Amino acid sequence: MMELEKIARRIASLRRERGYTGEALADRLQVSPQAVSKWENAKCLPETAILPALAEALDCSIDSLLCPRELFILEAVYTDGETEVPVTRFLDNLVRDNVLDVYVNQAFTGASLESDRLKVLTVKFQTPEGVGFSYALQNQNLALDRKSAGVAPEEGLRILDAYYGNGKEYVSAMQKMEHYAYFKWDRIPVNHETFPSSTASDDTEYLTLIYLNGEGIHVLSCPENQAVYYGNHGTRLVLGDDSKCILENVRPLSWEKGAEGLESPWAGALQAALAYMGEPYTYEQIMGMSGACYRTCFTDVWDYSCTDALVAYDYATPLYSAIGYGCRMVERLEKQERKAERQAIMEDIRRGRPVLAINLRVAPEWGVITGYTDNGNRFLCRTYFDQEVFDALESQMGGELKDGSGTARKDGQGQTDGDARMKRRAQSDYEKVFEENGGYLYSDFWPFLIAHFGEKGEGKSPMDILKASLAALIGSFEAEESRGYHQGRDAYRAWIKGLSREEDFRLEQDRENVQRRLSVNDSMLGTLVDSRRAAAAWLRENLSLVPETGRERLERMADNCQAIADGAAAFRTRLSRSSVCEIAYNTVKASGASTSGLRREQIALLEQALSLEEENCQLAREVLGICG
Repeated sequence: MMELEKIARRIASLRRERGYTGEALADRLQVSPQAVSKWENAKCLPETAILPALAEALDCSIDSLLCPRELFILEAVYTDGETEVPVTRFLDNLVRDNVLDVYVNQAFTGASLESDRLKVLTVKFQTPEGVGFSYALQNQNLALDRKSAGVAPEEGLRILDAYYGNGKEYVSAMQKMEHYAYFKWDRIPVNHETFPSSTASDDTEYLTLIYLNGEGIHVLSCPENQAVYYGNHGTRLVLGDDSKCILENVRPLSWEKGAEGLESPWAGALQAALAYMGEPYTYEQIMGMSGACYRTCFTDVWDYSCTDALVAYDYATPLYSAIGYGCRMVERLEKQERKAERQAIMEDIRRGRPVLAINLRVAPEWGVITGYTDNGNRFLCRTYFDQEVFDALESQMGGELKDGSGTARKDGQGQTDGDARMKRRAQSDYEKVFEENGGYLYSDFWPFLIAHFGEKGEGKSPMDILKASLAALIGSFEAEESRGYHQGRDAYRAWIKGLSREEDFRLEQDRENVQRRLSVNDSMLGTLVDSRRAAAAWLRENLSLVPETGRERLERMADNCQAIADGAAAFRTRLSRSSVCEIAYNTVKASGASTSGLRREQIALLEQALSLEEENCQLAREVLGICG
């Protein structure tokens, strides 16, 4: 007799295992989502006519859906570490009385793997005890029953077995792999010296690795005279093609942090790199731990570089110290020094460490080096200018282009058939290259500032991090001019002075420089909004660390930062909508246009902000005194 609840659980379990939502499964079967819900909630059974399609979608037999048992094969693969043959349904059909006992060879599976590599059967199965993994080599038995536990799923990476040789003759290489793991090798050369081979073997030999990570059980086969790397920050094994290495799924960078802010490229790029390495710090935490959330910087020549977090003050040292990483900065290398630095970047990428750099594409801003091709002669990257490339390509080619987040872009209209075919061909060629490079663009330039992550050590305590952050607030606010950049208090004063120079804002006399000043001014206001919002969030996050008297001061500091951000955001919105600035940004004749009134308003706003910054500097000293 069929047991309705067991069948319901089986359908729901397999649906999740195969990666379907209820709606997606319903769509594939051309039934309503309510029908799938009724099956999974034991309200009714699928109709007989739908059973073949349901079994096909869930990659199982009809019998395994309807016959109650306690051992299920969820996934089975017969592989030589290079080619995989799915045998899930075949193996699941061999389960009898909750027992699977099979002898693994090519004749048994019916799978043709014409290679001289060692063959392995890997299995993911389910019992009342949960989900487990198991495997068997060629010419071995695989035995499972309802009480089998197998190897439990886990995060990270665990090598279950290692062999050196080929399908004819092989020996265990686990002792060697454990030896290399002890010395933390991230690149394992596969040759006769590293893995001594049999004296009887004249054929090509392979290192066959069976390993488990968060995605499941895998087999990798590396031919001799190649190498194996620990990829994706140590969670995956990949074949070592020294000419190319790509870190997968470093998140895209987006300049607009909020509706009226302007994200710090240094902090955003750093957050993306750290997230890839499994360090899920928020943007606000990075800004706060570094002290960059308190920065104000201005240069008399009205240059965009004044918005760069590190252009005048060292916010990097507090940040790296807080999270426990070393940091090595490389600046403005001579050409003869590039070869060694290229090797260092490649080494970091192979170890699963993204590299931060300035001037990768379009303009000198921070981005992330995410891989390399052509033996390191081409870098792949994420930058804040990537979207411009997608927009340009869409304009040139039409069609659906996918940006780094996987979002499809809509097709253009009004094309002839010939134009459409040419554009589709060009798009196909581009997307092929794009896909082969992990969704990243090539770097256009050699970066003039590069930041490498050092070894991971002990980070600081939350209290020490907060104290270092407040010290950075005071230090940067009172810092002297550095390389032509005013900082903190002096930056506000220089900014106000620059806005006061009426002769510098006469559109009819010097349109180009007025446009530049207004554009830089807009970027500075956006940076002020973003940084002070981050400061407010960071300070409030740390209120519980300090005694009550310190907590009141910290809360007052957060309120001041929020007030600065809100005031600057409201004014920036008005400024961007003003007819004067519209004239300045565009190529319309600026007859009689003046920015005087708006500049006077901004000066009053900056004077008020400076007063709040002075108060925050004093409050920070008091909090540090209370915390000792």
